[in-house]
Amino acid sequence: MSQTNDAYAILRRAILDCEFAPDSPLVISSLKARFGLGWTPLREALPRLEAEQLVRFEPNKGYRVAPATITGLKDLQVARTTVETALFVRSIERGGDSWEAELVGAHHLLAHTAAPTAGAVTPESLAWETRHKGFHTALLSAADAPWLERLARQTMDQLHRHHRFMLNGPDVVARFKGASGQNLRETFARTLGLSHHTQLMDAAIARDISAAVALLEEHVGFSLAVYEMLWPEMDNDHRQAI
Repeated sequence: MSQTNDAYAILRRAILDCEFAPDSPLVISSLKARFGLGWTPLREALPRLEAEQLVRFEPNKGYRVAPATITGLKDLQVARTTVETALFVRSIERGGDSWEAELVGAHHLLAHTAAPTAGAVTPESLAWETRHKGFHTALLSAADAPWLERLARQTMDQLHRHHRFMLNGPDVVARFKGASGQNLRETFARTLGLSHHTQLMDAAIARDISAAVALLEEHVGFSLAVYEMLWPEMDNDHRQAI
């Protein structure tokens, strides 16, 4: 792998994992010191990340991490719903015994992993992220539609950044506390809990396409509900950073 590819992969992972706050500046000298990367690989990697809409370039200011906004999240949800619905239906129609076994296995692993709570990233939350992604990948894995699968991965990468933002922002833990945080805690539990994932699996295995699609649409909508509860004051054009 070239040094530019190394720089691209390292920066991309750091941005997706919210190691850099949304809308924060990306100063090449600071990146060089932090990651031990060269000037040229960094300068070549940043435009590639801009093409993926993970960073933005502002004349006379340089590169910044793409902001996290309600407008952006809604757009991603439309993309996810459209692409994953097509993949999910194809998986249900085409999946056989091996697909069902893979799905049940992924659900079993998820069921034995505690869902993350608001606050710092922990080894337990990382394990849940891996198994949660594995479950949703298994739902769609029988579709045999490489281009749609590529679009689904790109969308999920973008949503991963928004989800990390929602879980680990410095003001999030405070909003969970007390009676005022009860609705937020319940919404988080519904979003991250096992129950809705079990319903998705059951509908898929029963080959109930209408129920499966309705559950998927509901599931995708959970993250927007959390976002709007966390930052009700944020308008569509406002940039909100951690």
